[in-house]
Amino acid sequence: MSTCLASVSGQIYANIEHIVVDGGSTDRTIELLKEFKQKDSRLIYSSAPDEGQGDAVNKGFLNATGDIIAWINSDDYYFDESVFEHVVGLFKSNPDIDIIYGGMAYVDSCDKLHHVRIPPKYNYDLLTRIAYIGNTNAFYRRKVIERHLLDKNYHFVIDHEFMLRITKDFKALRTQKVLACFRVHSNAKTQVMSKKSKDIERIRRNEYHGIRTNLYYRILLYRDRIIYRLRNLYNDYKYLSAVKENPPFKKFITR
Repeated sequence: MSTCLASVSGQIYANIEHIVVDGGSTDRTIELLKEFKQKDSRLIYSSAPDEGQGDAVNKGFLNATGDIIAWINSDDYYFDESVFEHVVGLFKSNPDIDIIYGGMAYVDSCDKLHHVRIPPKYNYDLLTRIAYIGNTNAFYRRKVIERHLLDKNYHFVIDHEFMLRITKDFKALRTQKVLACFRVHSNAKTQVMSKKSKDIERIRRNEYHGIRTNLYYRILLYRDRIIYRLRNLYNDYKYLSAVKENPPFKKFITR
């Protein structure tokens, strides 16, 4: 959590409020939050039992007062100190845009960089098959969360279901800048995969999203996954090769 907190407080863009919603932790979480609060008065935190991740995030959304909202998990963090400044600039120069999403770096528990993902330009049909926009790499205008909150009935793909809903009602824009770092826990991956698959299938069967589960859909799914993975391999090579010429990447990968 300390890395996440520091990545927010260290942003060049200073007009922020940082809301942390804790579900009643019994470890050092509250102690750590108190320490950070003394360093940065923009931190606002609460600790009380909740009904899960969706409930906690919704509480944060409802308490937020800013014009631009973002949601990041405590294990993840923003890529560098210019992220907020970059996003705010994009919103100002694109008044018709309500959602901005960007690249994501995947790191392990020791912050070692595994790979970088630069998502494709927004396409709803593709988003129904590949979750290339998540909570970690997205920002929204206030009116988005005034109309939509997280569906607490989902757990493992709660951000994907949320993105499917909000991008149907609001216009999204991609930036190729890496916005955040997503921490991959390899030991947990296989444990949640089956439950995650069930949640995804529930979303696909939901007529509200108009997502098909027939043979035609599955053919498109496998086709898109192959193209997406090939594209990601190219981006891994392209962006990791640019480390020497990109100060933020160089700083990140050598720390």
